[in-house]
Amino acid sequence: MSWMFGAGMGFLRGGPMGAVVGGALQYVITQKLQQKIRQSLPGLDDQAVFVTCVAAVMSKTAMVQGPVTVRARKVVHNFFRKNLNYSSSELDFINKVIDETQRVNPDLEPIVVQYRKACRNHYTSLLLALAYQVVLVDGELSDDLQKELNRLSTLLGLSYENHDGIRRKYCLEALRTPYTVLGISSSASAEEIKKAYRQMVRNYHPDRVSHLGEEHAQEAHLRFLEIMEAYQELEKIREL
Repeated sequence: MSWMFGAGMGFLRGGPMGAVVGGALQYVITQKLQQKIRQSLPGLDDQAVFVTCVAAVMSKTAMVQGPVTVRARKVVHNFFRKNLNYSSSELDFINKVIDETQRVNPDLEPIVVQYRKACRNHYTSLLLALAYQVVLVDGELSDDLQKELNRLSTLLGLSYENHDGIRRKYCLEALRTPYTVLGISSSASAEEIKKAYRQMVRNYHPDRVSHLGEEHAQEAHLRFLEIMEAYQELEKIREL
């Protein structure tokens, strides 16, 4: 069994997944469990890859603050237990994925690529929501954690609106994006982006707010810099 597990985790080391991963997951994905997954999550191309990637991504996200805590591990367990009826013995494999992910510390991108392929680009919001659950269980959301979640959202191909919707489910403040900084929707046209940018620059330009006093002028200057940075990012994203 350990041979199958080691080979099955090869993709975390950059190696091929192939049929060996399927062989490894046959240990934990019985026919009954496969049927449950099909009923709960229809449209999966590869259930084995899905299971492994979910556990790996949740672990990888939790690792931003250090080793995976007992509470974070419990969140991972709860997903498989409540949604896929995993037994205690079946959770042994999930624990091995968590431990192997901590040991290897793989890059997030290839794991997400495999996940999206296995899911045919379905269940992308699900994975980001699970990542939020696993990081919030240990306390507040740090800047480093938010950066990792932002990266995960981008790799999953989620829009700013989808990401923000997931954040709001956990009573977090609205996601700060280049679009929200400029007060526009991500569906705004190039002309609408430029128009909003020009207006915001006029409103917060240092020459225009210098008479408001030092404190207000400093706040306006920081806002001005934020507006400039947001527009520069949109220039790259939207090729303005």
